[in-house]
Amino acid sequence: MAQTSKKQKGPRPKHIPQRTCIACRRTDAKRGLIRIVRDSEGRVAIDPTGKRSGRGAYLCHDPACWEQALKRHALERSLRIESLHPEDRAALEEQISLLTKQAAEGDTGKTE
Repeated sequence: MAQTSKKQKGPRPKHIPQRTCIACRRTDAKRGLIRIVRDSEGRVAIDPTGKRSGRGAYLCHDPACWEQALKRHALERSLRIESLHPEDRAALEEQISLLTKQAAEGDTGKTE
């Protein structure tokens, strides 16, 4: 009996986890997006390592996505919280300023 399908030889390509930006719905590699995490006390923080425990949501490096997520309460929905703590909102707005500055300089902050 002849075999009709041949198996690929060599190593299998490494799986790259994909995540979706909660503002623009663009899908990208997990490392290409910034993770926002809600901890057990309900506080929200930026998770640069992507490994903190808690419920997470992802935003891309575009400052417009960050502004849209705050304006439309997308973070609150994704993280399942009533509202952002004022200090957490201030930290996220500071991140928007940093991303805007980086975009003006032409540095997206992505590591590829």
